[in-house]
Amino acid sequence: MCVKRGQMMNELCVTISMEDCFPKALVVFKGIEKNLSAIKDLGYDGIELALYRKDNIDVKALKKLIDEYGLQIPVISTGQMFTMLNVWFTHTDSKVREKAVEEFKGIIDVAAEFGADINVSRVRGYIDENDTLDEGLKKLTECLYEVCEYAKSYNRDILLEQMNRFETNYLCSVKDVGKYIKSLKIPNLKIHADLFHMNIEDVDIYDTLKEYKDHIGYIHFCDSNRLAPGKGHLDFYRTLKTMDEIKYGGWIGLEVLPEPDPYTAAKDSIDYLRTIKI
Repeated sequence: MCVKRGQMMNELCVTISMEDCFPKALVVFKGIEKNLSAIKDLGYDGIELALYRKDNIDVKALKKLIDEYGLQIPVISTGQMFTMLNVWFTHTDSKVREKAVEEFKGIIDVAAEFGADINVSRVRGYIDENDTLDEGLKKLTECLYEVCEYAKSYNRDILLEQMNRFETNYLCSVKDVGKYIKSLKIPNLKIHADLFHMNIEDVDIYDTLKEYKDHIGYIHFCDSNRLAPGKGHLDFYRTLKTMDEIKYGGWIGLEVLPEPDPYTAAKDSIDYLRTIKI
């Protein structure tokens, strides 16, 4: 189901991971093959696939399944690298940072097979108490330059997600991430905006989206309480209207808590968005 607004259109995907993913992985569905039929029947255009290393999936087999269901994989997310592999880009140990980059490049290889972009969320890590902000950002920047250059060879974008203060201690708002990305001038490094984090950290969701419109590569939808859109207090009419104004035609990813169960959460999300007319 594409969300249509005026002349703009956004395709919708829903988050999914392997059955044996991190137990607390923030995805709607766990188990790829068994859930693709339901995802297609609900009207989604694709899946955001959460991996922590390249051998989590059989690329050839998944390609066949994706084609059979007429779905796409626009984004591969990498947050589980932090929890499953214990590596991240701001780690104080250079060997750990090198390992993080090596594993991340493997996921870029997989993403390229599906024409997907790659998200950087928890794998960016946190700034250690023994590092200053500048020292931590220097570590992040070195890693991002390397993975962005690698992704560039496949013509893929890297999506740097802002995360709220309860999940990390730096680059918490879209405004922070936007300023940082603008300073780097890396063409294939984009903002991954998440409404849940924006509701906590950005002063004004709509003005911020407008300010950094040229740098936004992907948007996560969920309500203020991490539940399906319509279950909290966020204004999705105004959000979609703002996206229309800035001419954002990219994908919308549904990353919501799987409550009361994955199918209902996914259904409630897409049913609610269908009711919004711009």
